[in-house]
Amino acid sequence: MKYLVPLNFIGELVIINILLLTVFYSSPSLVTPNILLFCTIAWFLSTFFTKHYYFNRSPGILINIFNLCTLFVLYVLVFYAFIGFFHKNTFSDTQILHYSFWLFISLMVWRITVFFFILKLLVRSSRNKKNIVIVGLSTNSIYLKEFFGKHPEYGYEVLGFFSNNRTTTNEKVLGTEDEVEQFVLNNKVSEILCSLEKVNSASLNSIIKFAENNLIIVKFIPDSTSALGYNLVLSYIELIPLLLMRKNPFDEILNQYLKRAFDLCFSALVVIFILSWLIPVISLFVLFSSKGPLFFVQKRSGLNNTPFNCIKFRTMKLNEEADSSQAIKNDPRLTKVGSFLRKTSLDEIPQFFNVLFGSMSVVGPRPHMLKHTEEYSQKVDRYMVRHSVKPGITGLSQIMGYRGETKELYQMKMRARVDRFYIENWSFYLDIKIIYFTLISLFKKDENAF
Repeated sequence: MKYLVPLNFIGELVIINILLLTVFYSSPSLVTPNILLFCTIAWFLSTFFTKHYYFNRSPGILINIFNLCTLFVLYVLVFYAFIGFFHKNTFSDTQILHYSFWLFISLMVWRITVFFFILKLLVRSSRNKKNIVIVGLSTNSIYLKEFFGKHPEYGYEVLGFFSNNRTTTNEKVLGTEDEVEQFVLNNKVSEILCSLEKVNSASLNSIIKFAENNLIIVKFIPDSTSALGYNLVLSYIELIPLLLMRKNPFDEILNQYLKRAFDLCFSALVVIFILSWLIPVISLFVLFSSKGPLFFVQKRSGLNNTPFNCIKFRTMKLNEEADSSQAIKNDPRLTKVGSFLRKTSLDEIPQFFNVLFGSMSVVGPRPHMLKHTEEYSQKVDRYMVRHSVKPGITGLSQIMGYRGETKELYQMKMRARVDRFYIENWSFYLDIKIIYFTLISLFKKDENAF
């Protein structure tokens, strides 16, 4: 792993210099060692100033392409300035444009290959995974353990939990909070994760002291019900640190207009180029699968908990429990066509009409049945925060695996928590990323899709 950064840097320098020689092959004498040296230094400085040239254990195509774009723009500006000052009449504009175009394409292919394939392969096959233990059984700590299990590319191996309460879960509990220190020493544990929601202050102080004396890293999982569960920003008055509540991004008028403009454009394109032919095709199968209407229109909780008519392709036989009972795996109410539509998420696609008319957004918390909103608002703390924005066709919860049937209460708690995270940390880039991963998930088998 430690050799990947220099090897990748050398690879990109090779690409830069080869393209210089290739694009300007008609006049090779112009590509002097000075120009090659300048381009090398310019690339190095660009990577230094953008601070986007790094490897981590969570590789992703989108973030690396975004980082490359930032880095590339800075490099090209420096390159153009250099050519303009010192070689204005040496290189043609056409040559410079060709060089810039092919350089970007080549670097993108290189980075995607290195980051997405090679790095993931190395991390997944690496024997140097970090052993970690989690102290305290909570909704967040259980989710974190499941997440690391599904994403080995992060390089973490969760050995188990330590908790004073062993009766409320099926998770692997290795011992009580007092037994964590001896286990860590005997099993080469490199990190301890403490759930602030469940660990008492005495145990927490003891673990911190032990970790500092034994060079063990301690990380904290915030309590979603306390002030630490909110989105806080660090500020200072002189040398005194203060934690301030961060403003909701959706409170900004510009962000509201940006999101609505994107919703209108995206939904209009889907309606014109996809729904215009897809609805007639699907309608034939739906109407022949069982008696009933083509669309299933259901009241769901929208912005500010205002009910709206959510449109879907009908996937079930007509029944009296449609507005009260959630679909489950192997649900007898599902038709064969309906089961296919649900597995492929095609049943949700008419909701682009909801987006077009303004009752939904492309990305946001998924809308729930009115009965479920009433039920979970009493069981899940801060559940209603998810109704401070428009519901979405897809959302952060869905791409993180919290979709479909919720058998356990903690699943709904995590869905609400992830929805709150989305609301508090919204950005246009985050929406694009969620849409991208939603499209990718359509081609993967999802156990929660039925």
